[in-house]
Amino acid sequence: MFALSVPLIFAALLVAAGAAPGAGKIAGAGSVNRMLRGLPQQGIELGKPDAPVTLVEFVEPQCPGCGFWSRDEFPGVVSRYVRPGKVRLEYRGLSFLGSDSPNLLALAQAAGEQNKLWNVAELEYENQGGEGSGYANQAYLEAIAKAVPGLDVKKAFARMGSSAVSARIAQAKSLSDQHGINQTPTLMIGKTGDEQNMTVMASTSGQGLYSSINAALAGNPVPARSPGFPAWAIVLIVMAGTAVLGGVIGVAVRLSERHYAPPPAA
Repeated sequence: MFALSVPLIFAALLVAAGAAPGAGKIAGAGSVNRMLRGLPQQGIELGKPDAPVTLVEFVEPQCPGCGFWSRDEFPGVVSRYVRPGKVRLEYRGLSFLGSDSPNLLALAQAAGEQNKLWNVAELEYENQGGEGSGYANQAYLEAIAKAVPGLDVKKAFARMGSSAVSARIAQAKSLSDQHGINQTPTLMIGKTGDEQNMTVMASTSGQGLYSSINAALAGNPVPARSPGFPAWAIVLIVMAGTAVLGGVIGVAVRLSERHYAPPPAA
């Protein structure tokens, strides 16, 4: 799997190379908590339970593209659709990008038992560090948890290793396998209560995202993502092509530097 939510993969890679803010310097707590204030949360769910449309997000906490989705697209979805009661969201967190991800996911799911999952998940994206850098240490996780109003931090940490938390993470993985989801962020949408007939959306950003949600609300077909190479395969192909091109250029340069020796005179 590989993150792909914005056209500029290189921009995502630059973000991934950055470092998370240090513990005690958690960014975005005020804006995240204001965005979510007053919205119903129940475990992995956000929004009114009887909203006509359900939007399921498959995300990875270290995924740079998921960070873009969280910061650039998610607030608009909340203000346009979740707060008015048109759409409810489900969080399906996956773990495949390194040793930091399991603890990031476990903290979010443990906070969900206090109906604070979305606060934790969004703060983790606001303070996302370099992929595989080990940034999500104990101090970082504690700082994230303490930035969520009303969260019992001690209880949340005690629940991170529970079988219930592990089961919810496993359920997300099973659901992603069931629908052939091989990249994050990926969104599924459909009528609330009709989980068997949901569509994996073609677009997760910009006007395409809003048009798809509007289509679902109107009861119209939603553009579906077409099967094809997963993003990680595309990236590997590009990397391999770059390596080959670099080798060819290197050989050409070395050949050009050789001095031509004329044949001996007869």
